[in-house]
Formats: sequence, C-alpha cells, structure tokens
Amino acid sequence: MKKQHFMLVSMLGCALAAPVWAAESPKAEKASEAPKVQASEELRAVVRQHHDALNKQDLKALMALYADTPNVALMGTGPGEFWKGKAAIEEAYKHFFETFKAGSLKHDCPDVSGSEDGNSAWLMASCDMKDSDPSGQPREFGFNVSAVLKKEKAGWRVQALHTSNVSGDEGPPPEEAAPAATPAPAPAPAPETAPKKAQ
Repeated sequence: MKKQHFMLVSMLGCALAAPVWAAESPKAEKASEAPKVQASEELRAVVRQHHDALNKQDLKALMALYADTPNVALMGTGPGEFWKGKAAIEEAYKHFFETFKAGSLKHDCPDVSGSEDGNSAWLMASCDMKDSDPSGQPREFGFNVSAVLKKEKAGWRVQALHTSNVSGDEGPPPEEAAPAATPAPAPAPAPETAPKKAQ
C-alpha cells in the first residue's frame, strides 16, 4: 500500500465542506455558466466529522460515517487498493493511521464539482495536501477524490470513496522504449505425473 493514498480520504471533508459546488443544470442560462449549488448543512456537517475523525485517527467515528450496507467500498490508486465491506475498510484505515502524524492533516481543494439530489449525493475534487509523516517531517502532494453518499435514517453516509495520487508530468513511456527491467513471469509448474515403474 502506498503511504499517501489515505490522504484523499480526508479530501472528502474539504471538498464537501466548501461553500458551494459547481454543478451542471439544464436551467443554466449559458452553457459556460453553471450555477452554484449549495450543499445542505447536514451533508457538510457529516463530511466535517469525517475529516475531524481522520485527523484524530478515531476509527470508531470514521466507520460510523459509512453506509449501513454490505457493499460499501474504498479504492486507492494502485493494484490491490480496493477494500470492500466495513471490515476491510476498517483494516485499511488502521494502516493509514500508521503513515501520518495525528492532527497534521491540512488540505485545499480549489477544483470541486458535485450534486445533491434527494437521498443521494456525489462529488469530485482535485486537492493539494499537507501533513507530517510519523517522524514529524512535513509533506506536500496533490490528490484527486470522488465519492458517492446516500441518505439513511441516521443521515448522510459514505457509500463509495475513490482516492488517487496526482501523477507527474512525465507521461507514459514512448512506445519504442523497452520496458524497464521487468522480471519475466515464472514458468508454469510441470504437471504432476505418476512415477514410472522400475523395469
């Protein structure tokens, strides 16, 4: 697991707690001027709670903010960073806590889009993150986040959260370039055969 993938989880709070969301609407007078849509105070409160709980490394409070359904999910950037169900997500948060100093999370999400419609809401944001590693060394990096939330009896809850590191400017390698020393896949084991009888 990459050390910084957890940071986007905290971006949820920044993105939804922003004063307004930009959202497309057929009622917009001009296509280039999407109206600003105000997020409900109830929704904004839930995402503030998420950020505060993450910053304090309060696992119980974080898990209480996930939807009460078996198919909740959290996804990162790399292979294997896909946690399905509350038990798996809880284990992921425990590992996330080992990668940053509690109380050090700060972020800014200048580019946010989302919508709230009845019992569902979604958001996408591109954010700048600051924190400290466990030894206290400051770090800065960019992240993207998207989330789906649903309204339950207890209020707004996270149904799915996807976080990813912002990639560098280097782009993909040229097609003619040889792949970097990638080990060849191991040969398949020979099929087991019965031992030959002695003659």
